[in-house]
Amino acid sequence: MATLWLFTPTGNSNHPPRIGGQITQINQTVLTLKNPWVTDSVFMGKIYTAMTIFLAIFIYPDIVDENFRDITFADIDSAIILLLCPLIFSPFLVYRIYFIKKLSAVYFNRSTKKIYYKRIGKLFIFDWHNVCGGVFKRTEFGGSSFSTSYALAFAPRREDGTLHQRDCLWTDSNEPTEPDIRYVAEVWEYLRHFMDHGPDKLPPPGEPNWWHRPLHAICLTPAEAWRHYAPWRTGEPGEIQGKKNWQLPFWAVLFPYNLSVAICWYVICRVFNVRAAPPPPEAFEEAPIQPSKRKRK
Repeated sequence: MATLWLFTPTGNSNHPPRIGGQITQINQTVLTLKNPWVTDSVFMGKIYTAMTIFLAIFIYPDIVDENFRDITFADIDSAIILLLCPLIFSPFLVYRIYFIKKLSAVYFNRSTKKIYYKRIGKLFIFDWHNVCGGVFKRTEFGGSSFSTSYALAFAPRREDGTLHQRDCLWTDSNEPTEPDIRYVAEVWEYLRHFMDHGPDKLPPPGEPNWWHRPLHAICLTPAEAWRHYAPWRTGEPGEIQGKKNWQLPFWAVLFPYNLSVAICWYVICRVFNVRAAPPPPEAFEEAPIQPSKRKRK
C-alpha cells in the first residue's frame, strides 16, 4: 500500500466535483462519508458466518450415526473437539463485529472546519486547513488472485509538517479499479467544495453501488434479503447494475447460499445487537458566533 499526496484544501485540481455512493448523508453543515473499514468488516463477518455454517453442515450430521457416536463420544477430548470445531472462526467473527460497533463514519463539518471520526472510544479531530489528500493504492489478495484498488486518502500534517499514511482516513474513488487520478480528484474536489462553499452548487451524489447494499446496510431483514438476492428483478432501486438478463441464471444458482447466509447473519446481528456506531456529538456542533465590533461614535 502506498499514498501519493497531491491535494490541498486551497489548491484546485481542475477536475469537476463528483461523488457516488461514498456519502451517507449531506446537509448544509455536515457531510457524512461511509467508513470502508465497516463495509469490509461486514463482508468478512458474512464470510466467517458462511464458513461456520458449512463446517456445521459437514460435521454435525455424522452425530446421527450410532456407531460414530460410540467411537467419538467414548473419548471426552474427541467429543469436545467435534462439537467446537465449527466455531473455529468465531474469534475472527467477534473481531469483525467489534469493528462494526466501534468504528464510526467520517463527518465533515463546514461550520467548525473540522473532520470527526471515532474509533474504539477515541475521538479523532482533523483541522480541515491542515489536511492534505492523496491517491491511496491498495493491493489485496482475494483468494485466487491479487487485485489493486484506488482510493482518496486524507490526513493531517504532523507538527514537523510531514504526512504519514498511518494517520490517514480514506474513502473509495469514483472508479476504485481505475488508476486514473481523475476519479480520486473528483472526490477530493467534492469534499473541498463542500467545506468551502456548502452543498448548494454541488451535483447530487451518484447512484449508490447496488452490489454493496447488503454491506452498507450492515444486515438485511429476511424480506429485504429475499428481494435483493431473488433471481428475478423485484423493482429494487439500482438492481439493473447486477441483474441484467445474462446474469439472472447465476443469481438462481447462488440464491440458496446468498439467502441462507443473509438470514444467519441477520440472526447474529439481532442477537448481538450489531449496528453502526453512533456519531460523535461533536460532529454536529456549530462554530461559535464571533461578536461584531461596533465603532465608537
